[in-house]
Amino acid sequence: MIRLLLLAALAFSLAHPAAATDSAEKLQRLRGVMTERLVIMEQVARYKWNAGLPVEDRNREAAVLEKTTAMAVGRGLNPELATRVVRAQIEAAKMVQSSLFEQWRKAGAGKSAEVPSLTATLRPEVTRLSRELIAALVVAQDDLDSCLAPRVLSPVPGILARFPRAWRAAVDGTLGATGPCPSPKDGP
Repeated sequence: MIRLLLLAALAFSLAHPAAATDSAEKLQRLRGVMTERLVIMEQVARYKWNAGLPVEDRNREAAVLEKTTAMAVGRGLNPELATRVVRAQIEAAKMVQSSLFEQWRKAGAGKSAEVPSLTATLRPEVTRLSRELIAALVVAQDDLDSCLAPRVLSPVPGILARFPRAWRAAVDGTLGATGPCPSPKDGP
């Protein structure tokens, strides 16, 4: 039965290529915002490194999770989806920062020069990207269960090639449990 439904969806996407393209564009936008949000984490890590702050700040994480999830629910997202995605982005961000801290520890790195302020520059930028993430998620939410979603979201962006585990965590949290998709060799 599932195979029949998947085949029907595949037939629909082949018969309606505009729908498939639209879905791909929505997912690409989501992927782009996820990428941007993780890229800025290097600057966040540099600030924390210079200031001697830990990667993890549970109070801040709880506040971000609560605020961003409320914003997502206010935009019509399912609360479980919103919480899962926001939590995954936070965990991925911590993975990037922890990886960098470990790298800098091993290298005996000193302080970085000219790091933007966490409160004046970086947090507002992360907040802006979180809003964009929610907006992209609202638009792409109906496509997250499609077989196209893992194909678009899963490949690690080149700019994040040093952090494949963090990207995987961000994507897995965004996709949740997805059903089996036919491989291209299975055909219709």
